[in-house]
Amino acid sequence: MTEPNKALKDLVYIHLPSSMERDIDDFHVDSSIEIPVQLPEGKTTIDTTTEISIEQIVAGMLKIIAYDTEHTHFSYYRDFVLAVQKDAVNELNLAAIAQEQKSNLDFAEELFLTVNHLSPQSATFINLATFYNKRAALDTSKGTSYDFYLQKSLDTLKEGIDVLGEDAPLLNELGFFHLYQGNVEIAKEYLDRFLEVAQIDEKRAHVEKIMKDINSKLNNDKALMQAYDAIQMNNEEKALTLLETYLNTNPKVWNAWFLKGWSLRRLDQYAEAEKAFLACISLGETNSDIYNELAICSVETGKMELAKTYLNTAVDLDENNMTLLSNLAYLHLKDNELDEARKFLELARNIDQKDPVIIQLMADYEAATGEKLSSPVVQEFVDTAVLKEKEQEKAKKEKPFHISGKEDTDDVEVSFEEGYEEEHHHHHSEEEDL
Repeated sequence: MTEPNKALKDLVYIHLPSSMERDIDDFHVDSSIEIPVQLPEGKTTIDTTTEISIEQIVAGMLKIIAYDTEHTHFSYYRDFVLAVQKDAVNELNLAAIAQEQKSNLDFAEELFLTVNHLSPQSATFINLATFYNKRAALDTSKGTSYDFYLQKSLDTLKEGIDVLGEDAPLLNELGFFHLYQGNVEIAKEYLDRFLEVAQIDEKRAHVEKIMKDINSKLNNDKALMQAYDAIQMNNEEKALTLLETYLNTNPKVWNAWFLKGWSLRRLDQYAEAEKAFLACISLGETNSDIYNELAICSVETGKMELAKTYLNTAVDLDENNMTLLSNLAYLHLKDNELDEARKFLELARNIDQKDPVIIQLMADYEAATGEKLSSPVVQEFVDTAVLKEKEQEKAKKEKPFHISGKEDTDDVEVSFEEGYEEEHHHHHSEEEDL
């Protein structure tokens, strides 16, 4: 965006001669008020007797209107422009849209600002905010420029509310802005306010339908959080009761199935827990927590090879996860698959050789093989011919089998099953009562 000081540097100020004082309808040209004049391109001075035109005066005033709304004579300049160019708002708005289409974005922004300050109304604030949204979208990496223009869009809509009060179109825009950003509770606040002032029409009916869905999902989200809290308080039975009610009406929310599986697993109901975790996958969700939990269920139901398969998938999804690596190393160690156990131990040691679980597993490995491990190495495997059968048996007896599941302090993602698409707005023209 052009800096205001830079945009105003090509202005000079003059006084009109008293002979030019006149009335234009209800507007009085006042020679005592200093007025800005736009310098011709490439010039730093102007001959006030021969080089000043009404076009240059209007151009100078439009610069002030765009960038300096706090100017002492802002209102006078605005009224002057509207008096001498009665259709200025519509003409400038069309010019702004044309410049945007030509990708002259700084000039387009100046014109949209001018229109908005000349005639502040719903359409002008929405047009400017929509322009900023489009500039944000140009930053496909969603970096600094994206954040900057998205904030300007939000600020423009909020400024519109400050100026116009509880304006239905602006409240609608603010609601869908926050909905698109995922701020559902804030979106609900604005859309509730919209419904309080909106006329009965198709847009209101659309919002009412959206609000019904939002209210349902907010209540559902609360139900999932209550179930999660119940699990954290070791009250899995309560969590399951909440989840059964929830899943009766929301069978396609993978988070709910995960919480159900987690509750059942903690109650040692491994076969039922496994079904719940598989439901998460059938709904298209893929993450390492699900596969780790499935591995635990498989171990407890006697399917050791399937457990390893699940854990390998989990490691593929989260290769630096110490819990997954140690679980997989432990399974291979337990089944006397020492080459594989060593591989995953080395992967874990290269991440954190001071991890207490890995230290214990290394000790178990050394007891099973008679080999003393030194500093971490990569891809150095043990010859199984040197295994010591008695020490293996001893190691098995000393350490009962256990692989780590989801800790009570871990967070469980709880989110809406469905998002909302961005409402697509277009610029208003003079045919739309700008």
